Amino acid sequence: MAPRFICLLMLSLALPGASASAEEPAYEPPPESAPGWFENPARTRGLLGSTALPLHAGEGFIGQQAFFFTVAEVGVSERVSVHLATAAPFQLVYTDTSFSLMGGIKVSTPLTEKLHLAFGAQGGSYDSDFPGSGGLHNAIAAYGTLTYGTADANLSLTVQPIYIWERGRNGSVMVLPMVGGFLRVSEHWGFAGEIAISPVEAIADAFAFATAGARFMGPRWSVDLGVLAGTQLQQQDAPAFVPGATFLYHWR
Repeated sequence: MAPRFICLLMLSLALPGASASAEEPAYEPPPESAPGWFENPARTRGLLGSTALPLHAGEGFIGQQAFFFTVAEVGVSERVSVHLATAAPFQLVYTDTSFSLMGGIKVSTPLTEKLHLAFGAQGGSYDSDFPGSGGLHNAIAAYGTLTYGTADANLSLTVQPIYIWERGRNGSVMVLPMVGGFLRVSEHWGFAGEIAISPVEAIADAFAFATAGARFMGPRWSVDLGVLAGTQLQQQDAPAFVPGATFLYHWR
């Protein structure tokens, strides 16, 4: 996959989501964690993607995702959060031309005690003189996520069409279905993983990737350590493996 596409894809995945309105009905929170355990502060996120579980009003986080991306999310209400992601700090170290910013909103609503639906939209731009980046690119995306389970054990399905275009060229649409899950095995850690496939050739050839790793957490912090394996489908390349880490500070 081209470096310019990888940067846009990772930025889009780095974004979480939000939900609600001023007249929203009373919110019924998801089932609580095991007795004596603090609430999972990273329940809204997978290793790369997101879940349909919401933040509380005023809750949020900020930090580095997959080393390269600075991300932040704030709960506007019990069902709405807004979010931003940028790779600019990393770009400034290695390039002279550096700009990247994506933002969005996600709306989450409980369908049953353990089933949540979220939908939202996000968009932004990426520009860099890093070799192979191709200059300025823009992307907009809409997505829907269905999550079954609790903050400590859940399975999510996300479908996200992404429209990407660059200066002087026609844009293209890719569709990215993703399945992810998380299992908390003790108060301070658990396992997470995802698998995704983009079957339509767009700005890049059809590809697939999977992630697997462990999440360590406290009431105000979370650390994800994992690995991503990705490959192009048409050329049947050998999978490329990339380690990654995410460090987030949470507040309520």
